[in-house]
Amino acid sequence: MKKLVAVTILCSLVCTTVLAQYTLDSSRRMSPGVWYYHYKTTSPARRICVMEISFSEPTVKLQAVRSGSVINADKETVPAMYAHHDNYRRHDVTAGINSDFFTSPGPEYNPRHMMIGDGEIMWDTMLNRTVFGITEDNIPFITKLDESYSVSAGGASYAIEHINRPGGTGQMVLYNRFTGGSTGTSSGCTEVRIVPVGGIGDWSANATISCRVLAKSTAGNMPFDSGQAVLWGTGAAKTFLDNINVNDVISLDLQVLSSPSGITNIKQLTGGWTRLVRDGANYSSASVADEGGAVPTSSEPRTAIGFNQAQDKVYFVVVDGRDPGVSEGMTLSTLADFMRYIGCYQALNLDGGGSSTMMGNDGLRNTPSDAAGPRPLASAMLAYLSSITLDLFETGVGHFDKNPTYSGTTVGVSSSSVVTNALTCHSGFQGLIVKLYDNASSSQDWIARVLSGSGVPANNVTFGATGTFSFYMKTSTANTNAKVRLWINDSDGLELSPQLAVDNDGQWHRYVWSLSDYNGTSVNGGNGVINSAAATLNAIEFSQPNTSATWFIFVDDVMVDPDGTLPAAMQAARSTNAQVALVAEKDPGAVVKKSLKVYPNPSDGNLFVEFKNNNISAFSLQVLDVAGRIILDKKYNGGSQHINLSQLSTGLYFIHVTAGEVDETFRILIK
Repeated sequence: MKKLVAVTILCSLVCTTVLAQYTLDSSRRMSPGVWYYHYKTTSPARRICVMEISFSEPTVKLQAVRSGSVINADKETVPAMYAHHDNYRRHDVTAGINSDFFTSPGPEYNPRHMMIGDGEIMWDTMLNRTVFGITEDNIPFITKLDESYSVSAGGASYAIEHINRPGGTGQMVLYNRFTGGSTGTSSGCTEVRIVPVGGIGDWSANATISCRVLAKSTAGNMPFDSGQAVLWGTGAAKTFLDNINVNDVISLDLQVLSSPSGITNIKQLTGGWTRLVRDGANYSSASVADEGGAVPTSSEPRTAIGFNQAQDKVYFVVVDGRDPGVSEGMTLSTLADFMRYIGCYQALNLDGGGSSTMMGNDGLRNTPSDAAGPRPLASAMLAYLSSITLDLFETGVGHFDKNPTYSGTTVGVSSSSVVTNALTCHSGFQGLIVKLYDNASSSQDWIARVLSGSGVPANNVTFGATGTFSFYMKTSTANTNAKVRLWINDSDGLELSPQLAVDNDGQWHRYVWSLSDYNGTSVNGGNGVINSAAATLNAIEFSQPNTSATWFIFVDDVMVDPDGTLPAAMQAARSTNAQVALVAEKDPGAVVKKSLKVYPNPSDGNLFVEFKNNNISAFSLQVLDVAGRIILDKKYNGGSQHINLSQLSTGLYFIHVTAGEVDETFRILIK
């Protein structure tokens, strides 16, 4: 990410622990959902870098990456791996640390433990040590491995012995992108090339994946593209594969954790060595006794990863060391206590010493102990945004550098209306404020068109016709029936989005529009649909009936999420015209769905969710307003239970509940 973000030197926050006084001396926002904190101690001297990654920002993701992207590749520094993945597949990388220990000496430098990247297993592990991973739903975990792989076809199944390692007679091996573009095997085997039925994004571990057979050969060294895989077998495994035909659908069962673990669809995973924190307690001594530890009692540069009890925040931590009087490192036990101090309920030690490296916003955040700088390594863990960031407003007004009356479309407001920075913000340190004043000589309803990049496409960030466009906004001074909408430059003209009703409650709300189902109106050509792969924001338009009062509007975090979607139930409620059809139903007492019941309805905000399946152990609940804005997104442990929504204002809402195969949306009235 190439953003300059202002550093705020905070008032010293000093907290006494049994080991040291940690002083938080600086903090900055790296991106939506990612914050950087720098701590220090004086006796002994230490410098500690912390990245806090919050999954309350839905576009923040983690990714485990391998140097060179394949087994046996040359080592790379964390800055190099960071740069290679920034803007790759729309990834906007914002933070990174070194991860697993690696084999040494060479010439082959590989992570010592299992690694999973984007759901694909790099190889089966030889060491049953603790790992850190994260699921498709951004649920982090720390546990030990217990692998079991198999393939099923035609009513029969066969064990997969290895992943990306050579197999023996009668063994089955799975090869994927981590071996490069071909298997490198000899003839005398049978190989089948496969791809997930749902597409290459469906690769996951601790999951069962349906795959379609694309090709079969006995020549060996079968080629395959990224996202595809090859099953190889000799002896009995060859016989099993010989009975599979092109276009058959087969099933891979790729389990890496003990069953039942409750963890499914693992997308990213890295190994480590020595569990630091377990269930909120310092576990370093017990872990060293169980699986050993890297120089546990000496003070060294350290790298660690952990997460809080709610499992909605992950922490990257790097402690500098080997620099007497400046930063002298930590023991494993001291590191465990620090991880607990910053809020970790579970934590794992990663490779340290000269390997310890942290990146953020394209810059090196720590001071690696090697004289040559960042050490070349085998793997890293990155945090990135799946969204395209248009404006964060941390250092200025971004693309919105013209006052509202610069646009000839603006009517009803005074030329004294301005766009400027504000300390009031949704996240970070600054946001944008639009100050609209009445034009006393005009009786026209207000339309304030605030241009982005002066309305010139070349001045703006491009995005495609998929996903969602969103920003956060708050106001408490709007007139009745105030609205907001987008103007987008498309290849055939200007496209105006549906209008969304403005919430006038003084709270931050996320306003979201679908780009793939835009349903807009056109100006200067156009057809109400986004066609271009290089569309740009032209303006944000605010409108309301004429008034003599002032309207102050705060805006922050303008983003496009190419993978974003709106719940299906909200499609009809996105435009103002559709909202008038949404009226409260007569009190039915409860909402009864196929898989659950929610009652009472209407409610004072105290609801009960009752699942018909008693085996539900966790679920997610979203609350959306009638404009489709997500105003609550929370995960609950357990099944049927009381839900407190009494903090919401009275009105009609949509509740979206998901739990495994359960996926229900319903309306609820809060009185």
